[in-house]
Amino acid sequence: MAPSQMIDSALGVVTAPAYYPFDNIVDALRSAATHTDHGIVAYPPNNSGMPSEPQTLSYKQLLHQAEANANKLLQQGLCNPNSIVMIHFDSTMDCIVWYWSVLLTGAIPAVTGPGMFSHNLLDRQKHLVNLYETLDAPICVTRRSLLDPFREQTGEKRIDARTVEDILGESSKLDGDVVLPILHPSPKDVLALMLTSGSSGTAKAVPLTHHQLLTAFQGKSTVANLRFPSSPFLSWVHMDHVANLVHCHIFAIVSGVSQIQVPAANILVNPTELLNLVSRHRVSRTFAPNFLCAKLRRQLESGNTDTLEPNLNLESLYLDTGGEANVTEVCAALQKLLSQYGAPEDVFKPSFGMTETVAGCIFNSQCPSYDGAEYLEFTSLGKCMPGVRMRVTRLDDSGVEAAAGERGSLELTGDVVFTGYHNNPIATQEAFTADGWFRTGDLAYIDRNGHLHLDGRMKEMININGVKYLPHELDAALEQAEIAGATPSYFCCFSTRDASMDTEVVVVLYLPTYEESDDEARFNTQGNIVRVVSMHTRSRPRTVPLRRQDMPKSTLGKLSRTKLKASLEGRDFTAQQTLNDEAIKRYRQKTRGDPETTKEVIILDIIREQLEISAEDDDFGVNDSVVGTGATSMDLVAIIHRINKRLQLTHPLRLTDILKDPTVRGLATSVSVTTQQKPRVYDPVVTLQPHGSKTPLWLVHPGVGEVLVFVNLAHHVTDRPVYAFRAKGFNNEPPFTSLQELFATYHDAIKQRQPHGPYAIAGYSFGGMVAFEVTKLLERNGDEVRYCGSWNLPPHIKFRMRELLWDECVIHLFYFVGLMDEATAYTHKSALCAFDRDNDRLGAIRYLRQHCDADRWDELGLSEEYYLLWIGLASNMQGMAVDYDPEGSIKCMDVFVADPLSHVAKDRQDWVQSRLAAWKEFVREDVRFHDVQGAHYTMLKKEYVVSFAETLRTVLRERGL
Repeated sequence: MAPSQMIDSALGVVTAPAYYPFDNIVDALRSAATHTDHGIVAYPPNNSGMPSEPQTLSYKQLLHQAEANANKLLQQGLCNPNSIVMIHFDSTMDCIVWYWSVLLTGAIPAVTGPGMFSHNLLDRQKHLVNLYETLDAPICVTRRSLLDPFREQTGEKRIDARTVEDILGESSKLDGDVVLPILHPSPKDVLALMLTSGSSGTAKAVPLTHHQLLTAFQGKSTVANLRFPSSPFLSWVHMDHVANLVHCHIFAIVSGVSQIQVPAANILVNPTELLNLVSRHRVSRTFAPNFLCAKLRRQLESGNTDTLEPNLNLESLYLDTGGEANVTEVCAALQKLLSQYGAPEDVFKPSFGMTETVAGCIFNSQCPSYDGAEYLEFTSLGKCMPGVRMRVTRLDDSGVEAAAGERGSLELTGDVVFTGYHNNPIATQEAFTADGWFRTGDLAYIDRNGHLHLDGRMKEMININGVKYLPHELDAALEQAEIAGATPSYFCCFSTRDASMDTEVVVVLYLPTYEESDDEARFNTQGNIVRVVSMHTRSRPRTVPLRRQDMPKSTLGKLSRTKLKASLEGRDFTAQQTLNDEAIKRYRQKTRGDPETTKEVIILDIIREQLEISAEDDDFGVNDSVVGTGATSMDLVAIIHRINKRLQLTHPLRLTDILKDPTVRGLATSVSVTTQQKPRVYDPVVTLQPHGSKTPLWLVHPGVGEVLVFVNLAHHVTDRPVYAFRAKGFNNEPPFTSLQELFATYHDAIKQRQPHGPYAIAGYSFGGMVAFEVTKLLERNGDEVRYCGSWNLPPHIKFRMRELLWDECVIHLFYFVGLMDEATAYTHKSALCAFDRDNDRLGAIRYLRQHCDADRWDELGLSEEYYLLWIGLASNMQGMAVDYDPEGSIKCMDVFVADPLSHVAKDRQDWVQSRLAAWKEFVREDVRFHDVQGAHYTMLKKEYVVSFAETLRTVLRERGL
């Protein structure tokens, strides 16, 4: 069925009922399934910049597929009535199908996503233990590619993760069938547990019932009074958020309309795509927080509308806005722009809602007209829908309602509001007043017309683009980064916002150690702070260096976040901010450089536009690092795609090009070389992190020859430059012909950039051998190497190198770069051998591409021919080591120990004793072994990299570096 057929059939025929002929959502799905043209249109991630065809699934197909899966779950004894099952996927369609599959067994789904996991190992483990206890020792249904956080669990409280690949494969082996019972839930039954917060082990589970949802949907429908009640809903947030699972997905099914599911990246990279989808599918309900509205406004006002589809029609639009406060001026300006395309008056619907209230429950239906007439900076949130009541009580804990306009605590009650957290009586007791009203935790007031206005939060949470962060976690991240130029324990993070800002902005106050006149040190310190905060919040912070007298500590040694925030917002630090801004600008003007070619002008414009850097601010030049601006990985992908499209490159740039030299000038050079298709001058060194005053860290690639594996780690090393070696042959130059050539090349590159020691060098896997040999060369010439690291590699490797035939190199590369997990990769070994025998190696790449992670393939932006080249280089490199025997010795070595490959050792103890301990024969003074999290091919993945970086910092410090 074509997507257009599915959507068109849902328009203008069926009217949304004033009440529902069912009392639970299972029967709602059965009812929706009778309309075979109603269903789900799910768009894939659009990383190529070209239109992509969506996947469709009718509600009838969804019901049948979920029933079949439910049978398999019951057949294997994985679900029991009222047991809790975690649904953990990164794909929206996977979430939907398996949510219903679990629900139809009578079990209770708890939807989660990869975003729930912290970068810190201990926090991840704490979080999983908390989920184990809160969700009554649940099983988890997921995919093999998402198993890593569950594999690292320790202790007795471990969540049993089962993969859909095994569930679907195992069911065919079992004898007999289990007849799926016809489920008729009670209105009071729980249909989902939603997690409210916490990647750090503090998540609470909100039970949602059938009655609660249906009451909420009736209230939402009454308030909305949609002009086109049969038009689809659209969501671009993940299914683990109440705004999608409940407010879009289930709401659409109950309303008997189709739904459009879009990856967030498609909208965030190009906000006008939201308008295209609304027009293309005649969408009614969708969601856009203030930061997205502001970005969309700027895009339209700048005339950047070439991506808008012709004959854009927004007459069906009803735009929910929530998650953060809306700026009235933004809504008013965007209203005029959208009206040109038929959007109705007061198209914006600012709302207040929480998971505990089934998303939005208080709505402003007169935005921006009401807010403009009242001269409000931030829009009001309107009035309650049927099913909920609100009150604001005074802050003196008297329980007395505040007067109109008086600030107090917002409290809610009604059938829409939940009745308590699952398995958490303490949190439940704290959440409700003595007379049964739910405390939202927000400060608010109700104006003379009965409209709600938020006025701060009772907690210190930072809210960036609708995502919440704990300020003390940012403080800790900055402390752990050991930032040169900043005083330890003198970081204070919080958020601030005024009407000129799209969203809240993180402020970092710190005590500098550099001289006030040292512009370079100031610039580098600020850059490192920006990198750390942007890595955690995906936003660029505002940094203010203060004097010690500006940051007094209590007798307990604590900074007062409340007082410092009040001082900043009271303009007490204006002089310090001005001095800092002038110094940063002065340094940039000395170093930034101006564009010299047309290509540099175009690329500079693209980067400024993507990162929303004003040319008037003079804040970014051709020699500035894009990574140093706090750009996200999605920004980097978008920049590459925009350059390829704008310059119409027949040989497009790749993600590795922007990592090689992340400046305008570097990218322009890459474009010129790509256009001319001339061999580039081989430079073995990739600068991953140029800043910091400590001894540089040199990293040697694994057997695949590339540096991508080190990118995550480099983000966490902010106190020293980080350089990585890239093997020869990726840019049409001849590859290395011997290990001796490789060793000499890397040794000479080190001496060219860092003429004098002490030196710090480490190698990952195959690179550990190279680090050992390069260290020997350095020491032979009288240089001091204080740190030589072998990351999970023993000294004797030739027997393993002889095992690595071409098909093994293919498998290793595909799961090494994240295109598929190890277990899946090895299932294709026999097919790869067949391709190799038939001399059709490019066919092997094309075959594997059909089975790999398509999103990751697009993100990397590499062609099939490039992977074939890459595998050839990896195979050549490992072939050079088939006769390698270590000899000689170095002064010291640090061996990082991860889980070994299953076929080389049975566990870590065996791995160290039988293989890694052999390094002692080749080290004169001191060999140390350090446990790191993860396995051989995963220890630098985002789940483990924070812990890995902490270990690395400790080792370097102990080595006097």
